[in-house]
Amino acid sequence: MNTGLARRFSIENAFHFHDYSDAELLQALDWKLKAQDRTATDDAKNVAIEVLGRLRIRPNFGNIGEVENLLSRAKTNYQGRQSSLPPHQRDPNAPFEPQDVDPDFDRNKNAATNLSKLFEDMIGSEEIIDKLGRWQKMAKVLKEKGMDMGNIPTNFVFKGPPGAIRSPFVEAPC
Repeated sequence: MNTGLARRFSIENAFHFHDYSDAELLQALDWKLKAQDRTATDDAKNVAIEVLGRLRIRPNFGNIGEVENLLSRAKTNYQGRQSSLPPHQRDPNAPFEPQDVDPDFDRNKNAATNLSKLFEDMIGSEEIIDKLGRWQKMAKVLKEKGMDMGNIPTNFVFKGPPGAIRSPFVEAPC
């Protein structure tokens, strides 16, 4: 957008910053929490790393900027949670909880049900539900073992008229 800036910093010589690892992001989160005189439960920190891991697959992941954004959202959610409590139960020093970091942090508990509901109005989607269900189970096992889930496809192309899938779907490159 800025032609002067583009002239001074050509795209061929652009800076490339590597994405931080989960351990580095956790360390940054701990630093940011301490600097803001805040705390978080271990479960909340685990949820934060999961959220940051999902964000990291995007092309413009911002490392510490993403940690800042996550904490801003957590503060907003925390304030909403605290304000919904009766005044005598509110604790201004309470740590962040998982639902503060991600209101839908337990989405995996209902993943199989949600998958079926996603395709309930589509005719002939049983094969798709079965295949996606197998990938869900595989992802769950890999996650529990702390293994990389990089081989599980996350983008799909569905072929055929809407509401009547007759042919199997095609995995799109991630």
